[in-house]
Amino acid sequence: MTSLLSWVSYTSTGKDRTTPTALYIVSDSRITWGSSARHWDAGRKVFSCRLEAHIFGYCGDVVFPSLVLAQITSAIDSGILFPDGAAAEKKHAIIFESIQRSFERRHNAPGENFSIIHALRIGEDDSGQYFVWQISYNVRTKVWESEGLAIPPKTGVIAILGSGGKSVKEHVRRWSQSDVGARSSAIFSAFCDALFSEEDPHTGGAPQIAALHRGSHGQIIGFVHDGVHYLHGLQIGPAKVLHRLRWRDRHFQAINPTTLKRAAGTRRFERPKGL
Repeated sequence: MTSLLSWVSYTSTGKDRTTPTALYIVSDSRITWGSSARHWDAGRKVFSCRLEAHIFGYCGDVVFPSLVLAQITSAIDSGILFPDGAAAEKKHAIIFESIQRSFERRHNAPGENFSIIHALRIGEDDSGQYFVWQISYNVRTKVWESEGLAIPPKTGVIAILGSGGKSVKEHVRRWSQSDVGARSSAIFSAFCDALFSEEDPHTGGAPQIAALHRGSHGQIIGFVHDGVHYLHGLQIGPAKVLHRLRWRDRHFQAINPTTLKRAAGTRRFERPKGL
């Protein structure tokens, strides 16, 4: 299982406050086998595309979702999955059908329930539209579902899933009721609080973040904690090329990966008292 959170962010300044500035998916990195005592804290759970603005995250069964999403993102980045001019709904339908066809090729394979979050942006400028769907499969009933998820009109949570969902919801509630409010940095900080609290034994490792920003393809954001860099849960050694990615700390502050300090020109985020 896992902890999986998706949220949308809007600007609080400027003229356009009605179009999202970004949409995110964040997950933990723990994969377990049978019990929390048998786990690996560096399993990849979020994916992004470089050719188009798609990001994905999953919870539940780890084998099939992780493998099929790697195939889906590769096909998108190769430019061969969608017909030219396909609308957002058509693209998602093709992804959903591709996942189902791949699943049908399993034979006597063990499995568990799983859910996949698929987020997509259409349009490159500030008028771009964002879409989010949840794909779910129930092993017992063998029923597939694909549901469009509502995007809040202001910065807020889209979905919280996984075995750690209860803990994440509680920490999001605490942060949203603080003097910080429901800011993007507060939502991510709440996720990290839930993750590091170890309240869910099936949630662990470093958070991994996928993002859709205005005018950009899908992106993966690195995470810095206690002086260590993580990408998809994998510990990364110091290197000059770390600047090729964006990096954040547990309070979603932009971090210079070389100095490990807040990036120049960014605002400090203060943790509220009592949290």
